[in-house]
Parts: sequence; structure tokens; C-alpha cells
Amino acid sequence: MYPVRVGLRSALLPLAAAWCFAAPALAQPAAEPRVEPPPAPDALDAELNVAIRLGAIFPFESADICPGDAFCVLGSGASVGVEIERRWPIGIGILVAYDAWFVDSGGVFELGLAQLVRAGMRYTFLLEQIVHPSLHVGAGALIFGDTFLVETVGGAFDVGASAEIELSDSVVLTGGLSFWMFTTSPFTTGRDRTRRSEGAGLNLAVSAHVGLTILADSGGR
Repeated sequence: MYPVRVGLRSALLPLAAAWCFAAPALAQPAAEPRVEPPPAPDALDAELNVAIRLGAIFPFESADICPGDAFCVLGSGASVGVEIERRWPIGIGILVAYDAWFVDSGGVFELGLAQLVRAGMRYTFLLEQIVHPSLHVGAGALIFGDTFLVETVGGAFDVGASAEIELSDSVVLTGGLSFWMFTTSPFTTGRDRTRRSEGAGLNLAVSAHVGLTILADSGGR
């Protein structure tokens, strides 16, 4: 048997070939991670907000529903409301709401209760900020009576301003003021036999509220 002799040149040939193939791959820079840009605002769907509010109502013109020297059935009181709003990224929102006013009725009712169902529009500014103000306008129907009884019906209109403070991505603290104009159909209160709302005049009030808004549907954000 003859010994196998391997020259130095023959041993280095495989290493040189491997380096020729590997060098181009090593020379290429590492691929940068691909970052997708956020969608444009007009490409997003409308978000759905649900708000719960507590507040106070202060009538300041009630001569139509509280005529002459009669006991006034529409005094100051507390309010509670629920609102559902569909808001688009440009800040415009369409809403429906239910409000209940628990008011002092001067002893004529055990508890005066006005219930309102309304629809409206809201425009919200500075959506990219933590605090964003808004303006709203709405109109709807009203019923009023002793507790949950119906003594009269009517219509209501409101306009107001509010501010939202983002507590998290899905919870917002709200507060605001509203100006109300409403009218009721003629009715007679049984306890004092007084005829009310015969002049078809307007009653005026202001309300203040605080509440929480929950983002129920983000609209793809």
C-alpha cells in the first residue's frame, strides 16, 4: 500500500471555494424591518361611543307650565342620561339619547319627572389631543308627569358645549353645559286643579353634567 500524499494547495481549494460563495452573502446588509404606515383618517370607519351622564337641571323660564300664582311643577332637580353616538374620524357624530329630569314639583306631584328622547349631531375638535371640546345640537320628544305617569307631552330642543378628557384608549371623562327650550301640551294638575301650558309658550332651562363615555367599537383604529 502506497501512502496518500495531499498537497497544501489541494487542501486549500475547498476552503477558497466556500469563501467565494459565502462572501457575497456576508457583504449584504441586514434587511431593515418593514413598518406599515397607519391608515389615513378618511380610511377609518366611524367609532361607536356609549355615554352615561349625571347632572343637574335649572329651569329659569317656566311661566307657561307654572302660570300665575300656581305652584310650580317644574323646579330645579337632578338629571341622568344615556347617549349613543356614531362618530367619524373627521369629528362629526350622529347621536340618539334618553334623558330623565327629576325635579321639584312644589308638592303638586310626589316627584316631577320629565323624560326626553332626542336625536342630534355633534362636532368634536382636536381629536388628536387628550382634551377635545365639542358642540352639539339636538331635538326630540318630551313627556312630563308625576313619577312615571304621563300628564303632558311636548317637544324639546337643546344646544350645548362639552369637553372630553381621555382617561385611556377606551374610556373618556366628559363634562358640559346645555341650553334647553321645550313646550308642553295643555294639561290640568289634579291636586290643585290648575290648568297649565295653555299659552303654547316656551320653557327654558340650563343643565350641567359629568359622565363617562365608553368606546364600544373603535371603527378599525
